[in-house]
Amino acid sequence: MGPRMGADAMTLPQMNFTPPFNITRAGHLVLTSRDLAKARDFYTEVIGLKVSDETATMIHLRGVEERAHHSLTLKKTKDQPECERIGFRMFEEEDLEKAKVHFDARGMPANFVNVPFQGRTLHVAAPDGTPLEFCARMKAMERLHTRTHEHKGGAALRLDHFQVLVPDVKRAWAFYLDSGFRISVYSCVEDRTVGVLLHRKDSPHDLVMQEGAGPRLHHFGFVVQETHHLLQAVDAAGHHRFGGAIEHGPGRHGHSSRIYLRDPDGHRVALLLPPIQVIDIDDGLVRHEAGRGDADIWGPAPPQTLFEEATLFTGLTVRPPEYEGVPVKSGGSFEGLGFREAGTL
Repeated sequence: MGPRMGADAMTLPQMNFTPPFNITRAGHLVLTSRDLAKARDFYTEVIGLKVSDETATMIHLRGVEERAHHSLTLKKTKDQPECERIGFRMFEEEDLEKAKVHFDARGMPANFVNVPFQGRTLHVAAPDGTPLEFCARMKAMERLHTRTHEHKGGAALRLDHFQVLVPDVKRAWAFYLDSGFRISVYSCVEDRTVGVLLHRKDSPHDLVMQEGAGPRLHHFGFVVQETHHLLQAVDAAGHHRFGGAIEHGPGRHGHSSRIYLRDPDGHRVALLLPPIQVIDIDDGLVRHEAGRGDADIWGPAPPQTLFEEATLFTGLTVRPPEYEGVPVKSGGSFEGLGFREAGTL
């Protein structure tokens, strides 16, 4: 059974096409690491990111086409590696002020904080607890996409999206829809929504939410330019003794081919080819029935770790999946697109 275009759009929460502030894209995230040197080698040699700034306790990295100072920040920790925050970019500084007023009015206290290499930065927790960060300005760096003789591994171009596991997808997405995100694809088990792709830029996803014990960060994805960059990343992983980091792929998943890797601290990162564009007002609201394998075009079935393991958010308690307040067994789909269960056809 293939996708259905907006078959039950009237039952979905309303999208806000004129939000009071302008979020532009997934921008950056902050992870903690037990071994910064090893993590640095993984992200520079295998993923192909560039170091923008480095101290004994913190590393800022960016993709080769990114002008923003960083899309990934690694912080030294002695504790369990976690994700401190996922970050989105705003268009103007005044959008931050408007967002604070909007969040405060809805009983979601938002606070301005100082973050290195960023302009004014706003912290707020989504209703499900996911820690968010917004900024409109960041130190500008030189693009390095034409310096191909210096590229390594996958030569990742730019950060594309986050995927977060949440106990109740439909309850969680209402906040993002009210903030201007649009639905491109969603996945259901009967009447229960178990996955959704939300976007602000002109691709299918800036944020993916999948039903599961959470909130937890499932993965973050970087775009690469060509198919051979996926293979170069795999070869680099083997050469630099990160071969065990390859969790799944290469394979065709959803809107692009991709691979999933685990960094030395267990955080999951995806490398993907440029996905399709989703721009027009009537381009979206595609429904899939979870578990039917609509997007699993080729490649091996995902391992069970891809369904079960994820990074904790700092200070948050993980809650089991539920639907309308009743505990449920997770729908078994992956990234809202109906991956088959691991080990089955």
